[in-house]
Amino acid sequence: MEHRIAISHACGIVAEAILEKLSESGFKPDSLFLLDHESNAGKRLPYAGGSLTVQDQGKFDLSNCALLLLTQTDVELESEALNQGCLLLSHVIQRDSEVLFMADAAVEPAISYSETSLRLAGAELSCLLPTLLRLERMQPIAQLNITLIRSAEFQGKPGVDELASQTVNLLNAREVSPSVFPEQIAFNVLPEASDSRLSSDLTRFLGTISYPPVLQTLNVPIFHGFAAAVQLRFASEVALEDCRKLLESMDNLVLKKGPASPISDCNQSFSGVISQLEQSPDQPASLQFWMIADPMRYGLANNFVNVTEFLLKSFL
Repeated sequence: MEHRIAISHACGIVAEAILEKLSESGFKPDSLFLLDHESNAGKRLPYAGGSLTVQDQGKFDLSNCALLLLTQTDVELESEALNQGCLLLSHVIQRDSEVLFMADAAVEPAISYSETSLRLAGAELSCLLPTLLRLERMQPIAQLNITLIRSAEFQGKPGVDELASQTVNLLNAREVSPSVFPEQIAFNVLPEASDSRLSSDLTRFLGTISYPPVLQTLNVPIFHGFAAAVQLRFASEVALEDCRKLLESMDNLVLKKGPASPISDCNQSFSGVISQLEQSPDQPASLQFWMIADPMRYGLANNFVNVTEFLLKSFL
């Protein structure tokens, strides 16, 4: 019997990216169930050249599924999955458990068969880890500083809609009233408190790091995309050309010499882009670069589908 997979909040941004990746990976449509709130039930979403009908996730029997991909925070649905014996896979699980990330199928994670829910790496962590882990294999990373640039889509569809409505209102000399963001986001830049979980998760994966990562976060008025300015220091000297060759050899990563932006270089792409790869001549153990990606596709969807494929093959 083929395992069945349910995807929650199927009309949202994250689910859209996961469905696109599942279709690319050849998942059969009859093994998927699309769930969302009652107001979206009955909608048909494109999949693999056809379409799938969205069902009411408040009434759906999850006991018929082996796995629920929870794409948005939903305490009631999370509880239902656990009560009905459906394994829960999500990046929004709040408990402080080990975090799962699979850049590819080459390294299989250690998962206990007693697990009822598995916490996935979030969008930013999933974007950063492929590059950082590959660099660390070449030379241990001792120190890490990252400035994270978040687009409106990190707040989901409500964030994108708020940026759009504020932009229109301000261009027409109308007042705006923020609800998703703490202040006006259109034509503005808003700093955000550092994510302590992201810092601790980075430390877990980068076992050689000597100091906690230094993170700064900015919300910017663009609709989609992820960007990060990364500065790191290795435990000993490295050659810039060796770093360049290593990154050029990676799958799903493009190394670009000139400027790169989330809109022009990786919009709706399952690949990430690195540019401005530099090293100070007087600091041969240092490296800095600019990274951009589609956080829902290169980040979340790639990881969701890689872990799902592993679970179906080796765990469920």
